[in-house]
Amino acid sequence: MAGKDSELEKGLHAIVDSFYRYAKGPPGKQGLDQAGFKQFLKNELSHQLTEVQSAEAVKNLLQKLDKDHNQLISFDEYWELIAFLCQTIQRYRYSQ
Repeated sequence: MAGKDSELEKGLHAIVDSFYRYAKGPPGKQGLDQAGFKQFLKNELSHQLTEVQSAEAVKNLLQKLDKDHNQLISFDEYWELIAFLCQTIQRYRYSQ
């Protein structure tokens, strides 16, 4: 289907692109290391996650998301953060 992307499609591309803008590693194995994750949080989510300036908060969040304990946030682990943020937005903005 040719034409202009919908707002949702643009948003989905932005979510995926944001991960790869900060991810490191070979194709198919990219992940966010602690430095990349911190930059991602600071640059992309500082209004949603207000404690991103705290190194301890970033470390704790990384550990919570890093299910395989390899010190990297994979795209699947990243997606859990995105889902949590979407649920939080829905809860506070649309469930009043």
